[in-house]
Amino acid sequence: MYCKTGISTKENFEFVKKQCDKHGWKLNIVEPLPHETYEDFVRKFGFPKQGIHSAIMGYLKWHPIRKFVRENKVLLISGRRKKESKRRMKLSQYIENPEKNMYICAPLFFWTTEQVWNYINDNKLDICPVYQTLHLSGDCLCGAFSELGESQLIQTFHPDLAKQIEELEIKYKSKWGNQTSMTGAKFQSKLVDYICNDCILRQK
Repeated sequence: MYCKTGISTKENFEFVKKQCDKHGWKLNIVEPLPHETYEDFVRKFGFPKQGIHSAIMGYLKWHPIRKFVRENKVLLISGRRKKESKRRMKLSQYIENPEKNMYICAPLFFWTTEQVWNYINDNKLDICPVYQTLHLSGDCLCGAFSELGESQLIQTFHPDLAKQIEELEIKYKSKWGNQTSMTGAKFQSKLVDYICNDCILRQK
């Protein structure tokens, strides 16, 4: 299942489709309701910050997922890991039952980063584009947990998405991200401070 949030990279969506075709999987796409789009959220509340991450996640992911599970009665498999962030270190269970008739299982919950990469390398798995360019495991770029320099990475590797965010900043007079913004990216430190030389060379 792919959550088409409307604020993600087209490259990663193409990667997901390609992987489903490769393995013969049916791709189920869920999207926000017409009145719960990313732009609708920004128009009403401004760009999401950490404090209201749950609200934007409800708009873009939770409500569509809930509807899908209700209609299809499936078990959800998540790639979430306990050691991915300080926020997730507080979690204790790898099987969740957030509401009646909904179960989410995270098989890699207790895996270390080393274990993940060993598995990827041993099985010669493809790496998603957003991990290669933005060093993120997912591509919902609502900005709630953005870091300094992230807007420059987006502008460099995903200019169409950068343009989308910049247009929203101008239209609603708000700034994307916590420590940065797309319109202010040119005033930040040089891109070389945030990414390795190999990444830069691949773009030349």
